[in-house]
Parts: sequence; C-alpha cells; structure tokens
Amino acid sequence: MNRPDPNTESAPLKLEVGVAKLPQNGLPVRFEASEEERAALAERFGILSVESLTADLLVRRWKRDGVEVEGRFRAKVSQACVVTTEPVAEAINEPVDVIFVPDGSKLSRIAPESDGELHLDPEGADIPETFTGDRIDLGAYLTEIVGLALDPYPRAEGAEFSDTDTDPDPDGGKVSPFAALSRLKTS
Repeated sequence: MNRPDPNTESAPLKLEVGVAKLPQNGLPVRFEASEEERAALAERFGILSVESLTADLLVRRWKRDGVEVEGRFRAKVSQACVVTTEPVAEAINEPVDVIFVPDGSKLSRIAPESDGELHLDPEGADIPETFTGDRIDLGAYLTEIVGLALDPYPRAEGAEFSDTDTDPDPDGGKVSPFAALSRLKTS
C-alpha cells in the first residue's frame, strides 16, 4: 500500500493554536475531526475510511519560549486486509507528548559530542518541533500520528496467505542451481 508522506503537502487536519499568551495552567484543547477532514485523511493515507478522530490536549508553556503539548489521540479507521481486501477495523489510541520551540532556537538542534559525532538515544526524548510566529498547527502533527499508528499490513481475523507453487514443472523434481553450469561444461 503506497502511503504518501504527510509532510509533502498541507495536512488534511486543521488545528491552529495561538501560543502567544497561554494561561498559567495551560490551554485545554478538544479536537474532533469533521466528516470532510476524516474523508481527506482516509484519501491521504489510502485507507477505506476514518470513522472517528478525536484529541484531548493540554497546551502549555515550556521553558522560556517553548510550548509543550500533552494529551491523548483516538481514532477508528478501516483498512483493506492485505490478504482478502475485506475491511479491517482498527482502533488507534496514542499518547501525545511533543515540545515545540521557535524556529532558530538552540533547543531545536542536537549539539555534537566532543568527538564530533551525533549520538542519538532511541529511548530518549525527541528533538523539539519548530514553529514560526505565534501559532502552531497541531493538525499537521496529528496527521503524522495517524500515519505512524496505522497497521502497515492489516489482516482480517483468520486470513492466511496460502502457499502458491509458481514452479512451471512441479513434478520435475528439485533443480540444482548448478545444473545449468554442468550443461555448459559438457558442451
């Protein structure tokens, strides 16, 4: 299944949040995708449908200029089974925990170690995302979460690949890979 990169074009989900003046305790954000947004998301990722998509988030200040977004993202989608092409329902329930910093911030770069190499910890925190101006489009981030959470090989319950023999002469016995070489030698 060919899934486009969500970063190459505008995201089907739109959720802009103003971050210039966030409340002390953070700004709660509840998002529910419209029917048009869900249809555009299904088309974007080449899946059958997106039945529901919601996010409960808390947007608050992080350090001096950064923004932290925490919460939970839920969706119900249907994809085609890779064996039978029957619809396969899938529930997505993912935590949201991301830091955004202004474009050009020192916090958005990884400082190289003294040996000149970049050392990344696969279990460590992600590098902060960047934003420009005083608004963050969380729709693009939520679109990315959907793409990453989708099962790449959805399979209907009980669906199995069957063995298919592609040998043109199944009764001819096993052919040695050196059989062609032995024919050349005798010629």
